[in-house]
Amino acid sequence: MAALHISVSQVKCYLRCPRQYELKYVRGVAAAFVPVALAFGSAFHAALSYFYGLVLATGVVPSLAEVTLVFTDAWRNAGDGDVPLQSDPEDEDEEVTIVAIEEKGVAMLAAFYSQAAASPVTVESVERVFTCDLYDPDTGELLEEKLVGAFDLVVREGDRRVVVEHKTSARRYSEDQLKCDLQPTAYKLAAHQLGLGDVGVRFQVVTKTKTPAVQVVDVERGDCDRDDFMRTAVGVLRAIDAQAFWPNRGWQCRGCQYAHACSGSGQ
Repeated sequence: MAALHISVSQVKCYLRCPRQYELKYVRGVAAAFVPVALAFGSAFHAALSYFYGLVLATGVVPSLAEVTLVFTDAWRNAGDGDVPLQSDPEDEDEEVTIVAIEEKGVAMLAAFYSQAAASPVTVESVERVFTCDLYDPDTGELLEEKLVGAFDLVVREGDRRVVVEHKTSARRYSEDQLKCDLQPTAYKLAAHQLGLGDVGVRFQVVTKTKTPAVQVVDVERGDCDRDDFMRTAVGVLRAIDAQAFWPNRGWQCRGCQYAHACSGSGQ
């Protein structure tokens, strides 16, 4: 049987490689390493959560130095962890070191801070956890499993709430990324079930480009998107129940944290 809950990250993992999903979420295999991009994103996310959390709690915008310290502490702790960090095998940057990545993060935070401090928002919640129902849009069947997750940030703009998702990326999000990402649809679904109304959904993407920039994009999702997400989630859950865990071989295997436990990986 599938677990009684599933997240968007788990759905994406299964779609990327069912075998990886099995190793990570069913068998509980320990990862051989932590991808640098994942550790970096988590540290950056911690800094932004601190920024908006303090605004919510006190109404005061923290200093850039405070926010930067949260990032550097989280990043260094990741580097000192028991599981080693590993760069993307496709990364051709010879300067990819713990120090160089930290410096890039500091520059990205400065870009974020410059924009965020100049454009104050009314913060309603930070890291708001949610649980919502899943159903088959074709039969109306209510599933036993629930969708779980957390909104990075919820702000109010006039009479409407906006759910904001923080991202770091090597470059600006493309139109395809903005159009096809499952997360905004899941957020609208969850927000509606939480009684937050017809929320807007916004990506706040801070780029790792030579000159870091902040891409802020509002994305639209409608009823068709909701049904498409539901069909995807329902299909994934039914495949998991059927123990359909085939390996999806390809370029992504070189950077897989679980390749060491995947028979026939060539690792």
